[in-house]
Parts: sequence; structure tokens; C-alpha cells
Amino acid sequence: MKSFRQVTTGLVAVVVLGAPSVASAHSDASVGSVRAHVRGADQALAMVADAVANQDQAATAIAMVQNRRQTQAATRDTARIRGRAKQAKALRLVAAQRDENAQVLVGLLEKVSSGLQADVATALTHNLSGRETAISKLTALAPMLPAAAQVGIATAIAAISGRSGSAVADITAAVKSGQIGAGALPQLQQALSIASGAMFTGIAQLQQIVGSLPGPAQGPVNDAIARVTGILQGIFGTGGPASGAVPGAVVANLPIPANLPIPCGLPIPSFLPFAKAC
Repeated sequence: MKSFRQVTTGLVAVVVLGAPSVASAHSDASVGSVRAHVRGADQALAMVADAVANQDQAATAIAMVQNRRQTQAATRDTARIRGRAKQAKALRLVAAQRDENAQVLVGLLEKVSSGLQADVATALTHNLSGRETAISKLTALAPMLPAAAQVGIATAIAAISGRSGSAVADITAAVKSGQIGAGALPQLQQALSIASGAMFTGIAQLQQIVGSLPGPAQGPVNDAIARVTGILQGIFGTGGPASGAVPGAVVANLPIPANLPIPCGLPIPSFLPFAKAC
């Protein structure tokens, strides 16, 4: 009888090798093709987590490749879609998937074998970078879309920017744990810079959107800005939002200390009061 580990590796290999090529499965780019690739990426991501739990290094590597291929295919299809509204829908799917990839991968850093840590850290960096690219493109599209769509985009940016805080905390904890090999540390430092900068640039992107909305539609976006502002305050030890704070208060008024424990060289917006020379 085959061991469970052998069976797991075989099943993942069948799924990967038996799946349609990402280049041919959806020859015509559409929101539907992007959604199909996202589903494939999500399934592979679940296989990654299961394989790590079973301490199956071969299955982990195979599933990571499939997750990367499907995520990249979704990104490529998004770039080929015609129509701003459709492209915005596809970009939200890609941003959400890359965010989910990053959330799972950062949780696996200390669980995978030393031989896979560098691969996981590299995949984490690519997904964080791809997520921010998708969010930036969404922001550029927002002023060209109806107000209702702009609110949805702003809410998505707020949610993802807020989750960057947990990524920063988890990456920092992994680096300090002593369980990460030297080969993975450079990629993790890069991932930490991306995740840290995302919190601040996310606020900047929300502020860009809110000014283009009609008055009645600005409330939900200002609420989103206030939520992310509160997350930033909590992360950097300022005790959370001040009591009685007005939703959507100007971020430049955040009482964040000048000596933030974040890497140098981040793309911190100039309106924030704590940009400092290293």
C-alpha cells in the first residue's frame, strides 16, 4: 500500500499535469476567464496548505507552481480585457487572489522545510508586489467609472490595505523567530518593505478616489479611510483612533511617532508626517 505522502504527491501531480494549459484553457480573455484562473489558483493554494501540513515537500512545490501559473494567467488575461468596467472587475479578482496568496504564504514561512523557505518568500514577495500593481491600476480606473463602482473599488482598496498590517506583523515575527534560513531573509526583507509601504500608499489611493466622488457617495469612502487610519494607529502603538475622531479625518494629523520601525526606502507618500531619512 502506498503511503499517504506518496498518494498526496501523486494526486497533486495528476491535478497539475491533467489540468488544461493556462495558455490554452481560456483563449479569449474575459472576466469569466480571469475568474476561472482565480478558482484554479485558490484550489492550488489549498493544496499548498494541505501539503505543508502533511510535511510533503514535493507536493508543496508542485502546488506552489500551479498556484503561480494560475495567478499569473489571471493577471495576463486582465491586461487583455477591453472595457474599463470589465477590467476593473477583473483587477479586483486578481488583487483579492494575490492578497489571499500572500496571507496564506506568510503563515507558512515557519512551517515549510528550510529547502522551501526561499521559494515561499519569493512567492510572497511577487504576490505582494502584484497585489499593489493591481490596486494601483484600480485606482487609475476609478475616476472613469460610475460613482457606485468607485465606492466598491475604494472599499476593496481599504480592505486589502488594512490586511497589510497583519502581513507586516507576521513577516516581522518570522524574521525574529530564528527559524528562517539565511537564503530566505533577503526576500523577506523585500516583502516587509512592500507590505509596510502598502499601508501608507493604500491611504493615499483612497484619498485620490474620494475627491472624484459626488458628495452623497463620499461617506462610505471616508469611513473606509477612517478604518484604515485606525489600523495604522493601532499598528504603530498610538492607541487606536482618538475618541470622537471624525470619519475620514486627514491622515496627516495621525499622531504617529517619527521613529517608525519600518525599512528604509519605502514609497511613503509625502503628506505623511513621519517620512524620515535613514
